[in-house]
Amino acid sequence: MNKRDYLVKTFSRTKRKDYENYILTAIWHKLDNMNLKPVSQQYVKRPNGKHALMDLYFPQLHIGIEVDEAYHQDNQKADELRMDDIISAVNEESIKDFQCFRIDATKSLDEINDRIKEILAAINDKASNTTLKWRTYEEELQQLKQQEYLSIYDDVSFRDIKDIANTVFGRNSKRYQRSFFRVIDKLWLWCPKLSVTINGDTKSVARGWLNFLAEDWSYIDESHQEEEIVAERKENYMEEVSFGSKRAVFAKYKDNLGFNRYRFVGIFETLGISPDDERYIRYLRVADKVEIVR
Repeated sequence: MNKRDYLVKTFSRTKRKDYENYILTAIWHKLDNMNLKPVSQQYVKRPNGKHALMDLYFPQLHIGIEVDEAYHQDNQKADELRMDDIISAVNEESIKDFQCFRIDATKSLDEINDRIKEILAAINDKASNTTLKWRTYEEELQQLKQQEYLSIYDDVSFRDIKDIANTVFGRNSKRYQRSFFRVIDKLWLWCPKLSVTINGDTKSVARGWLNFLAEDWSYIDESHQEEEIVAERKENYMEEVSFGSKRAVFAKYKDNLGFNRYRFVGIFETLGISPDDERYIRYLRVADKVEIVR
C-alpha cells in the first residue's frame, strides 16, 4: 500500500467521530512531515496490565495521542477489547521513551488549539532528534533479519507465513499452505487462528480448531469441535512432551486497517490437559524471544 492510500484509509477510521477527526487531522496536517508514519486506533498495554486506546500513534517516535470526548469519558469502562486489539497492542512498559498526550475534546476551541500546539511542539522536538524513514514492509523485514532475536515486545507483524519462515527461520520459500510445521530441530512454527466467543458461544475460525490465547499471552489452550479429534489429541500430546517439542507461535489477527497479520507471541511447550477444561491441551509460554536464523 502506498503512502497516499495508507493515509486515506488510516484517517477515514475517524470520520464518524467529529471532534476526534478534527483534532487528529489538524495535528497531522500541521506537522507537514511525510516521513512520519501515523497509526490510528492503536491500543497500548499499560504497566498495570490494562489496555487503553491511542487515537493516533507515531511508532517512529513512540508518541501517542488520546482524544477524550464526552461519550468516551462516560463509556470507556464499558468498551470490550477484541483479541485482535490485544495482540496488536503496543507494550508501553517495553518502550523507555514512550509518551502519551491527552486532549479533552469537551474544552473550548481555543483551549483545544492551544493543546494541539503543545503536542505539535513535543512531536517536532522529538522528530528533530530522530532519523526518520517511513519503511516499506520489505525494508522492515530486511531490518529484522539484522537482529539477533525477535521478541514479543517488538512492534513487528507479518503478512503471511512464508515471510515468517524466510525472515526468522532462514527459509527460502515462495509459499506455505500449512500453519504448523517443523522449522529447526525440535522447534515447530505454529500460526493459529484464534477462536472467538459470540454471545457466550465459542466459534471456530479454523476448520473446527479451538485456540484460546490468554490475555497476557502466558498460555494457549487448544481443542477441536469434533470429539474424535479431541480424544486423539489427548492420546498423542505426550509424544510432544517426550520429544521435547516447542512451538514458536505467531498468532493470526486483523490489524487496525482490517488486514490479516501474524504476530510473535512467544515460544510455547506442552503442559498437558488444561486445568480449566479437560477437552483442551494447554501450552505454556517458556520464552519471550526467538533467535533469528541467518
